[in-house]
Amino acid sequence: MDDGKLSVQFAHMGEAVPPAPTRRRSDRISLVLPIEVGGSDARGVDFFEPGHTVVVSRHGAKIFFHRVLPPNQEITILCKTTGKEAPARVVGQVQRLENGYHYGIAFLDDAANPWGIDFPELTEGEHAAARVLLECAACHSRKVAYLDASEAEVFEVNRRLSLHCARCADMTLWRPALSSDRNPEEPRAPTVDTAPPQPLRTRDERQQPRVRLRMAACLRHPQFGEEVVETTDISRGGVGFTSRKHYDVGTLMEAAVPYLPHQGSIFCAIRVIHCEETPQGLFVCGAAYIRP
Repeated sequence: MDDGKLSVQFAHMGEAVPPAPTRRRSDRISLVLPIEVGGSDARGVDFFEPGHTVVVSRHGAKIFFHRVLPPNQEITILCKTTGKEAPARVVGQVQRLENGYHYGIAFLDDAANPWGIDFPELTEGEHAAARVLLECAACHSRKVAYLDASEAEVFEVNRRLSLHCARCADMTLWRPALSSDRNPEEPRAPTVDTAPPQPLRTRDERQQPRVRLRMAACLRHPQFGEEVVETTDISRGGVGFTSRKHYDVGTLMEAAVPYLPHQGSIFCAIRVIHCEETPQGLFVCGAAYIRP
């Protein structure tokens, strides 16, 4: 599967579709937020009705809405969580559902940020081994945090980190940000049962030092669908994982590392670089992050 084919799946984010997935403009976060969508229908009648986000980014979103919205229609998005609104246009319909539709939307104003999330420049994540959406326990600011392998290990154990908060002007405690419609006591996603993974490569053979770490991750592929897997190791260069599926070397897909269902999982592009079958019938794979 080539980069062009993968870019079709990425089109739902409300951004212009690039020839390769490496040219996106911001992180994409799977996050459910209640919204109100305003506009005018084909008869010129104004509407302002509820919907919700499915995926959000710095420049747009994938939303659920029950009305038919034609491409290029201008609408207003009000985020009920923050009380902020932004003008947007409908990029197109992504999927038709029983009770509505998924649409890709793009903000008309580059400065708009109705989600109230701090999206850092993608170049700041050049050395990230993991990406999480965190919320300050003191002021409830939300931001995308890029973690190195050691920070990811601490986060996996404690589910919190001490980070600097610009609004509080101090070091504060940061926790995963929950989707608005979920119970914070909901258990973590299940991972696959695995035997101790076979060694893939020695440290000297790798370009980036890796940390052995088991955590839930999620893979998304336009043909194979979505799969929750368990990591074997992570580094700033990529991730190792154990899967029930065989992925050919060179396969392009998206991965959320770590996977935090209903807590704002951040998916980025990866390329499979090796895949070996274990005696247990599972597959131990390694994938490299595709950097912007």
